[in-house]
Amino acid sequence: MKRLKLGAKFLIGGLLLLSIPLCMIETITLLESTLSITNQARNDLSIMAEGLAGTLGVGLNEQLVAVRNFASSRTLAAAAEKVARLGAGGSREEIALVQADLLKIKEIEGERCSSIIFVSKGGMGIASSNTANVGIDFSGRDYVVEALKGTPNVGSVVISKSTGRVVCVAAAPIYAEDGKVVVGLITMGLEIKYLTDIVDAVKIGKTGYATIVQKNGITIAHPIQENILKEDISKIVGMESVAKMVSTGESGIVEYKRFDEATVAGLSYVPATGWSVLVTIERGDLYASATRLRNLIVPIGLASLALASILLFFYSRRLTSPLNKIVKAAEEIAVGNLSVELGFASRYDEIGGLSRAFVLMVDSLKGMAQVAERIASGDLTVDVRPQSGKDMLGNAFQAMVVKLKSHMNGISEGFAVLTAAASEILAATTQVVSGTAETAAAISETTATVEEVRQAARLSSEKAKNVSSNAQRVTQASQSGQVAVEDTAVFMLRIRDQMETIAQTIVRLSEQSQSIGGIIASVTDLADQSKLLAVNASIEAARAGEQGKGFAAIALEIKSLAEQSKQATAQVRGILSEVQKATGAAVMAAEQGTKAVEAGVKQSGQTGDAIRVLTESSTEATQAAIQIVSSSQQQVIGMDQIGIAMESINQAGNQIAASMRQAETAAQNLHELGLKLKSLVEQYRT
Repeated sequence: MKRLKLGAKFLIGGLLLLSIPLCMIETITLLESTLSITNQARNDLSIMAEGLAGTLGVGLNEQLVAVRNFASSRTLAAAAEKVARLGAGGSREEIALVQADLLKIKEIEGERCSSIIFVSKGGMGIASSNTANVGIDFSGRDYVVEALKGTPNVGSVVISKSTGRVVCVAAAPIYAEDGKVVVGLITMGLEIKYLTDIVDAVKIGKTGYATIVQKNGITIAHPIQENILKEDISKIVGMESVAKMVSTGESGIVEYKRFDEATVAGLSYVPATGWSVLVTIERGDLYASATRLRNLIVPIGLASLALASILLFFYSRRLTSPLNKIVKAAEEIAVGNLSVELGFASRYDEIGGLSRAFVLMVDSLKGMAQVAERIASGDLTVDVRPQSGKDMLGNAFQAMVVKLKSHMNGISEGFAVLTAAASEILAATTQVVSGTAETAAAISETTATVEEVRQAARLSSEKAKNVSSNAQRVTQASQSGQVAVEDTAVFMLRIRDQMETIAQTIVRLSEQSQSIGGIIASVTDLADQSKLLAVNASIEAARAGEQGKGFAAIALEIKSLAEQSKQATAQVRGILSEVQKATGAAVMAAEQGTKAVEAGVKQSGQTGDAIRVLTESSTEATQAAIQIVSSSQQQVIGMDQIGIAMESINQAGNQIAASMRQAETAAQNLHELGLKLKSLVEQYRT
């Protein structure tokens, strides 16, 4: 039932609502009508039997009254009394008069009267309308016996002795003049044809007929002549109950089977004769009206049900057709199509109410759609008014607009803060980039200076080697004699000039080493600032959320490079310290060399006198030169290390500069993003 459509459910429900009462009504009607018709048929059968019995009783009573009246005539009474005294021979005159009267009565009664007989007290026929009855002894007949007892009666049906035809006889006693003594009787024979005519007049159904049965079960009147006085119902199988009712003089309706055929009989007792009138009909024929009614009611019921089904079908179609259109409209609304139209709003039934409700719902949804479009276009000034407190969609839209206003205000404020922070980050990054560029330039210059110092140190080393060689040659020359003294003096002058140059170079190297220390301090400060700036940039990138993830990576790279720069600077500082120490020693050695050279120059004039002193001085100069060579070599090694460190610092500075340029680009993008988001937020009018 859940899967059936409403029209099918309505049709099935309507058919059930109609068919159940209709079946009940038909059943009750059929039962009641069948019972009524059956009872009516049984009553009609009983009434017909009673009517026949009444007709028969009236006819027999009339005959009996006629016989009694004739029996009470003075002529008949006188003749009977005289016959009783004198016999038939002594009463011919009176018998002749009675004979004439009998003929007149026979003529009056007509054919239904077979004969009228004057019977003596001894039971002999004295006179009769049919002379064949004269002289016949009737004393054994039951009606004669009863009449002689003084009881008027109708006797059993018998076969007339004179005519041989079946007759029934009514007999009445003839009293003497005192009215107390029965002196004879008068009988009137009624032709059985009279009874047969009464029975034949009964027409009921196709199989119904009437019969007259005596108490002993003998049929005395029957539509079939052959059954008269030959059919004994007491001996017919199945009619035992009928025979019992006949014998006891009961009246009523009895059903029985005769020759396996269900039969219904209406019995009515005739008190005047003790006979019973049976109106018999086959059960199916008796209840044919009920059967016809049943056969009529059932098709009518089925036709009514079919007609009702057709009417219900068209009515359900008329009812469900608008509902189907409304369902389709609801399906269109469910998929977002609000352009549907319903043409049932003018109806005044529930469908019209439903259509009007759908129209209101569509209008409400269209209003909500317009509100959504205005919100989508950035207009948050829209006024959403729910239709009622139960309008979930309207209340939800109203709450959404309020929350959007609040969120957009918060977002606007956040974007203002973000824009300001991005501007600050951009400015700080620009400054850092500028400082980084300057730092890179300074590092480049320092690197060049260190390279020059390294070259000078190498030159000084080479010169120190030359000094050592010269000192050795001086020693050799001092041993050679006075000739070399002049050359030595000249050479010593040169040495003095070179030593001054070396001293100046070493002094410049010391100064440049100090400058490098300042640069290294600046680089260290710059690395610390870069690290701090990277931390601040990471914080701002975290605030920016997804948009700041790239900037956070750049800040992390800057922080890493700052750490590397700081570590490289520390290494350079250590190396520079060693260089400064070596430079100090070189300066001291240079000063000593310079003093020695000056002393050699002063003493060169006295070379001749102080060869020994010169030799000693040459030896000392040679040792000093060796020390200078050693110091120069150490200086060269230190300057090489400084050069490598400065290269590393230069590379780190370049990386820092590139990272800061990326950070500047990211800060610029973040700043532009903040401005763009701010402009997008400003599109929503709150």
